[in-house]
Amino acid sequence: MSFITQKIYLLFIFPFIFFGILIDISSFVLNKIKFIYNKLNLKEGIMKGRIVMMLIYLFFSIGLLTAQDATVQGIVVSSEDNEPVVGASVWVVGTSLGVTTDIDGKFVIQNVPGTAKEIRVSYIGMQSQNMAISKGMMRIVLKIDAQVLDEVVVTAMGISRNKKALGYAATSVKGDEIANSRTVNPMNALQGKVAGVDISTAPGPGATQNVIIRGASSFGNNQPLYVIDGVPFDNTNIGSAGQWGGKDMGDGLSSINPDDIADIQVLKGAAASALYGYRGGNGAILITTKSGQKGKPVSVEFNNNLAFDVIYDYRDFQNVYGQGTQGNRPLSADVAKATETSSWGEVMDGKKAVNFLGNEYAYSPVDNWKNFYRTGINNTTTLAVSGASDKISYRFGVSNMAVKGILPNSSISQQGINMNTTYDISSKVHLMVNANYVFDKNKGRSNLSDGNSNTNAALLYHANSFDIRWMERENPDCDWGTGADGKELLGGTNGYFNNPYWLQYRVTNETNRNRLTGGMTLKYDIFDWLYIQGAVTRDGYNLEYSEVKPIGSASPEDPRGYIKEYTQNFSEMNLNYLIGFNKTFGDWSVGATFGGNRQRNITKKYGLDDKASSFFVPDFYSSSNTAKHVYKKEYTEYRVNSIYGTADLGYKNQVFLNLTGRNDWFSTLDPDNNHYFYPSIGMSWVFSDTFKTPDWFTFGKVRASYAAASNGTKAYQNLLTYKVGNYQSNGQPVVTINNSTVPNKGLKPVQISEWEIGLNLSFLDNRLSLDAAYYVKTTKDDIVQVTTSGASGFESAIQNVGEIRNNGVEVMVNAVPVHTKDFNWNSTFNIAYNSSDVKYLGIDGTGEKIKRLTLDGANSRVGSVSVQNILGHPYGELVGYEYKRTSDGQVIFENGLPVHSDEVQVLGNGVYKVTGGWRNEFTYKNITLSFLIDFKAGAKMFSGTNLSLYSNGLHKNTLQGRGADGKGTMVGNGVMSDGKGGYVKNTVAVSAQDYWQAITSQNIAEEFVYNASFIKLRELSVGYTLPQAWLNKQTLIKGVTLSLVGRNLWTILKHTDNIDPESAYNNGNAQGLELNGYPATRNVGFNVNVKF
Repeated sequence: MSFITQKIYLLFIFPFIFFGILIDISSFVLNKIKFIYNKLNLKEGIMKGRIVMMLIYLFFSIGLLTAQDATVQGIVVSSEDNEPVVGASVWVVGTSLGVTTDIDGKFVIQNVPGTAKEIRVSYIGMQSQNMAISKGMMRIVLKIDAQVLDEVVVTAMGISRNKKALGYAATSVKGDEIANSRTVNPMNALQGKVAGVDISTAPGPGATQNVIIRGASSFGNNQPLYVIDGVPFDNTNIGSAGQWGGKDMGDGLSSINPDDIADIQVLKGAAASALYGYRGGNGAILITTKSGQKGKPVSVEFNNNLAFDVIYDYRDFQNVYGQGTQGNRPLSADVAKATETSSWGEVMDGKKAVNFLGNEYAYSPVDNWKNFYRTGINNTTTLAVSGASDKISYRFGVSNMAVKGILPNSSISQQGINMNTTYDISSKVHLMVNANYVFDKNKGRSNLSDGNSNTNAALLYHANSFDIRWMERENPDCDWGTGADGKELLGGTNGYFNNPYWLQYRVTNETNRNRLTGGMTLKYDIFDWLYIQGAVTRDGYNLEYSEVKPIGSASPEDPRGYIKEYTQNFSEMNLNYLIGFNKTFGDWSVGATFGGNRQRNITKKYGLDDKASSFFVPDFYSSSNTAKHVYKKEYTEYRVNSIYGTADLGYKNQVFLNLTGRNDWFSTLDPDNNHYFYPSIGMSWVFSDTFKTPDWFTFGKVRASYAAASNGTKAYQNLLTYKVGNYQSNGQPVVTINNSTVPNKGLKPVQISEWEIGLNLSFLDNRLSLDAAYYVKTTKDDIVQVTTSGASGFESAIQNVGEIRNNGVEVMVNAVPVHTKDFNWNSTFNIAYNSSDVKYLGIDGTGEKIKRLTLDGANSRVGSVSVQNILGHPYGELVGYEYKRTSDGQVIFENGLPVHSDEVQVLGNGVYKVTGGWRNEFTYKNITLSFLIDFKAGAKMFSGTNLSLYSNGLHKNTLQGRGADGKGTMVGNGVMSDGKGGYVKNTVAVSAQDYWQAITSQNIAEEFVYNASFIKLRELSVGYTLPQAWLNKQTLIKGVTLSLVGRNLWTILKHTDNIDPESAYNNGNAQGLELNGYPATRNVGFNVNVKF
């Protein structure tokens, strides 16, 4: 959908918003005018009033002799936000007298018998309350009835179901918990809060999240399906880093404002998301945004959060020996250039040394992080208007986010509009419209992984007496990062180890993205038990990317610079329709739905083919200013048509059976075999309603389910594609095969099946509850690129291969240890264990079983480590070289230096087996304190950063053997060859520098594999809500909450030297590799929330 079409779409749906706002504001204003009018007419009626008062006095005097009637009046408000509850029922106990509250939440009941003692107040979703009748204006505060609200939950395809009837695991996280986490990407707020959900974050601001539910099970897509207000949402990472570098350019969810979220529902198993068919195999995450609520007046909510990102410095470098080599400091510019990244010099004594500019300086430690990085700032402001009337409920929100990154000249700017409206056209016809529009601009991202064009690498590895500020400019007249000749100013001789000032101020990269996600649903209630509805939804974005390296680059490849630029458009349209039935027959309840869906996805990409290099004219950075600029256009389209149905059966609201089925037809498969059926069955039994249980036993349910699903296929994997070459033969253009991979005409979708059994228990009136599950998930026929013969002219072939099995246990415990009038303590603990096993990897060209396959993008830049799936092993093994050892385990040395093993070995597994978290919330009157501790265990990490620190002499381990002058020697603890086929104790001494650098040059990865387990204080917040008594003195402000919020404040336990244990190249399947990422940060902020 083009940008113009997006605007037309917005123009179509926004009238519904303003129509609703006008109706509600008109009603509000008219009531206020009436109130003022009555006040103004009081004076005119004073004389009449006196006569009336005399008559009333006489009436009451007489009445005292018999029964005394009275008028009862008051106001009903919500305990959640202290706003009036409109439409609450108020009646006098023991009589037929009753009224409903008006738009201000007020009520008046006249002619109440003197014998009446109580009134009763009720409202849907709130706890009913009895209150003794009193004189004057009564104030009734209704509390949210969590138990009633939890009885119905939204499941796949937006179908509402009784929570008791669910045969699978589903966990809900409220919007307040998401917003209070104060993260740019709302998925970060789920960390440690949902059992069985493992979330990792790529380094850098606005980076992507990797969300894995119940373990990775595919070589390809392991991400869940995201659905926002019923709209399927594409969360694909647009760019990522690999072995040779690259940029993480974020995912779609970073465009969702956490302040707009009402609820996130996590559907864990295949049975929970089976109705999504081919893309429900990895679970689903349903995000519901806030909307207006019937019974609430017009309200305005303002929220502002100002947060600071401060580097969490995990470095513990050696600061004894400075720049130089073999125990010598640089005393000339040439030596300084040759040792730019070498900290193998003398003991730093503050005396004379010479830098690469030929200037003398004090030979002392320097902290370049403090000299270059800055404190990041994030300011997010949200303003929302919501309300409701008899016909319409709405919420309209706008937001602005401005982020200043920790890297100089890096920033994010984002503006968003969110709208959610329900309009009752009649008592039976309802129209729901929602939309989320976001524009964001991101600039100054750093490359990741490889050191080339990586600002963070330049800050990590410079010698520890090298002051990075020397590289700012050669003299005051120079531009950022440049020398007097106008070219990039280097501190050494390596053109790929860049000047960080040049990268951040002269090299530019920028993305601009517009995204519109929205839908319209029309529902017709034929009867109270039968309805039909249709919906049209759309998700899409327009992305523009530009990167310019100017003339003067020190890179040998691009001395005259280059430009990269492209535009990418994505859209997904869905047309959905269904008919639903729900009716009770005595002890039996029966429900069913039947529907269909038509999906169409289009991706267009137009831009330069890689890059256009070598500018002719300086400072004119356009592709037309280069010698060669070839543009290309890519177009991808696929469609999926589906029909689906559900059947629900319940007996006495105790025993439930749920059946679902969905059939998908794919345009990406062979037309003769392009459809697949995905069934599910779920059962649950609320045994606490069947048997008499003790008073302390509140609820008990057992459940079981089975489902089949998939995670889809990509377009154009089953047929050859062609391209027109840029040359001719006999005057005709040459057409060649475009594929580098052999297609598979018989390709089929991945097959995912899952069994699950579970138990729900609660005790002491829900003060203590347990949710536990055990599952077995099997993936077969995964779509994999396998190596093929080079003689074929192809690099690989597409095949359906393999079988991977995951099984695990999830436990979540909720408790309310203390619950008094003024003090409450809520505590939630969750833990999950997942184990995987690679059962089968297919057959190779010789008919033998494939023993191992390397995951896509899973090779380290340094250290020769890869991430592989190996037959009979868990998913995601780290494979690399160990120390070469004898049969009894002694390290073998050659010429005094360690050497690597003859073959690569399994060094550990990069996937966490245990995840969990513990969240507590304490409330005392108007003060709230909450914290979250989360943990992960059972994974290993290969650190390329620490390998490089060894090589450069910065790691503390390299202090061993240097001696007092930096020229010491080492004798390795192990054996050496005796020249006769045996071994003797190693006695050869080598310099400490040669010893430690041999470990890195030999790629002995074993030395740099760490236990990646950790425990972190993930969130901490303190909030204070102004007392209502203060606010009652005025009528404008209804509530004010002030909060201090902290995130990633303390790593309680870790085992990784110098780095964050959550560091990673990217958020793909190849977890366990790390190199040159952004520094970790602590986030501390202040939040103000005001309601009008």
